[in-house]
Amino acid sequence: MTRSLKNFAGLAAVAGALVLLGSGCGDKREMSKQNFANVLNEDYSANADCLFTKPLPYPFEMQASDKLLGDVHKKLDALTAAGLLTRNSHDGNLRYELTLTGQQVPGNGRFCYGKRQVTSIDNYSTPTEFHGNRFTKVEYHFVEKGRPDWAKVSAIQTAFPAVAKAVADEPVDQATLVLTDDGWVRNED
Repeated sequence: MTRSLKNFAGLAAVAGALVLLGSGCGDKREMSKQNFANVLNEDYSANADCLFTKPLPYPFEMQASDKLLGDVHKKLDALTAAGLLTRNSHDGNLRYELTLTGQQVPGNGRFCYGKRQVTSIDNYSTPTEFHGNRFTKVEYHFVEKGRPDWAKVSAIQTAFPAVAKAVADEPVDQATLVLTDDGWVRNED
């Protein structure tokens, strides 16, 4: 009987140590607000928010009358109003070039305007299965760290609504997370 009690006490001590060890590390596969905030902050610390996913080749030329590039034209004019580009017209063509200020903006022509830091997870959806993967949608509050002055220019905020959202007082956004073998990760939307 004494031997059984010693074995039981030993097992209880090992189990207690494992619980303490596990609570310190946390399971990255667990669905929790803190876990989701950590996942998003890790991703956002490595990836800046930028106006373009790929840089435009500067100098960039287009026909002034090209209706297909009307949205691009408005965006480039907003960058011109913010002092990041210059615009010249010649023979019905518009030519946009980086200013010295525009050349110094992080992102090599993608015009990065800061990095997000998640301040709270407001809610998340019940995971759904799609092609063998589990997904959840997370709604969160954040602050944009390192906002440059040009991101506050009204022409920029009108042409790029994502910037207007990011520089607001208490911005809210959503992200889709997918469960992997290593835990939850942000799904590139």
